[in-house]
Amino acid sequence: MKIITVGALKGGVGKTNFTFNLGAFLSIEKEKRVLLIDLDPQGNLTQCCQLNPEKPFSMFLFQKNTLLKNIIFETHINNLSIIPVNIEAIKLEIQLNNEISREKILLSYFRENYEYLKNNYDYILIDTNPSLNITNTNAYAIANSIVLLCDNSIHSLRAIDMVFDVWTNLCQKMEIKNNIKAIVLSNFDHYKISKDFKKHLEYSNFKNFVLKQEIRKKQKFKNSEITGKPAIKLISKLENPYFNIVNELEEKGVL
Repeated sequence: MKIITVGALKGGVGKTNFTFNLGAFLSIEKEKRVLLIDLDPQGNLTQCCQLNPEKPFSMFLFQKNTLLKNIIFETHINNLSIIPVNIEAIKLEIQLNNEISREKILLSYFRENYEYLKNNYDYILIDTNPSLNITNTNAYAIANSIVLLCDNSIHSLRAIDMVFDVWTNLCQKMEIKNNIKAIVLSNFDHYKISKDFKKHLEYSNFKNFVLKQEIRKKQKFKNSEITGKPAIKLISKLENPYFNIVNELEEKGVL
């Protein structure tokens, strides 16, 4: 079992779309058992899975007595499950603020439930909100690998730089290994700005993290969010970037 947290400091880079489509690809194409965890109070990943929960179930992961199987929901995609959320999860940050060892609460819960998770899932994918708050710090700390999303804007580049800097410092304080393993370029196109941006990254400090395969800006990816139909069902193999993305993530040891 591998735990992968998907993150970004800039909104609108396609983070949730990536999490949903990667999870669906692994469950459909690779026939893997995948658990999605939606830690973003906006609940976009939950909506991708066509769910409208009455409770912020992923928030209960931070409570010791939560029975894990009671907060996991099956989705309309075979082998793909989710711990959903709703807007009430905005209360979580306030609750965590005064907790002891607050950055490792999720880690403690997963250790207690490790055998159940290991026996039932091959991959756990965690979707976060665009910040490095206490909730996301927990999600980053528990991951075997962190995958960051980046679009072709200068703001996104600055955000990536900031994530690396802040997370490196936090890892030192928590005495854990820096687990950022990959950067996925999302919402790219054929215009010069995207080509120049990618070339810039090839000569930057991030060059060893950036995947060669980017995700192009396509309406079908947006449609997958709205309809709940994953890209692997909407796009031909030739057009679908996830075949190459998964291969590269496997080479980097993320998958």
